[in-house]
Amino acid sequence: MAQFHREIGKLFASYSNKITSTAPAQYVPSPPVRGKLRRALSSALMPIWFKFFRGPLDRWNLAVMAKYLRDHGLMYDDMYSDKEPVFARALELLPHDIRVARYRRLMRGANLNHLRMYLPLHEQNYDPFIPYMAPYVEEAKFQLQEEEELLGYHMWEGVWYSGGVTGFGDKEPGEHFLLAAPNLYGAGGSTMQLGGKHFSTRASSALRARLVENAERKRIGVAAGEGGEKRKVAGCNGSPSEG
Repeated sequence: MAQFHREIGKLFASYSNKITSTAPAQYVPSPPVRGKLRRALSSALMPIWFKFFRGPLDRWNLAVMAKYLRDHGLMYDDMYSDKEPVFARALELLPHDIRVARYRRLMRGANLNHLRMYLPLHEQNYDPFIPYMAPYVEEAKFQLQEEEELLGYHMWEGVWYSGGVTGFGDKEPGEHFLLAAPNLYGAGGSTMQLGGKHFSTRASSALRARLVENAERKRIGVAAGEGGEKRKVAGCNGSPSEG
């Protein structure tokens, strides 16, 4: 019986070596081939499309974005979210002067937007599309790739519990993963539940007001109790009681 098992093992080993010695055929998808009619229409209509519609639309969008950035004194790289993992790492790599200048631009833009004002015209003569964050973003990509390959650390794990969110799907500060109960410090449930009876901002505000009212009543009751104790002590000592 042992000899039979040995022969079966040799058979399986030889078959395994046979199928692993040859490299599997690599699948290379063929590029899509357009028909003659589509090629003719593309060659005839695409230049007209880009000349009279797509090109002017792209230039108009670029001009609108440039005007918005210049009105508020911002750069295009200032508009990226600091919660995105690659950009968050790039912000950590910024020198002190660039970081301070970015913060001041953002605060100035927020103040101008709040006041419904614009930057003076003599300060709007600059190029808002200078990619000053490009070298730091590239370095952040390399760092995150090395951490993922060498340490097994994924970049999405770095945003948990930062910026007021947990990383479990919540998008707003205060909206944590315990979405089954109204949050008392800001959120009233997830965005899908905002219209519900128990997960609305109105219910959350009412609950906070009720808690404040109960705390006030408790404080008044404690103060009244302390006053009664003082009157009792004063009566036991023989001093005249109040009223």
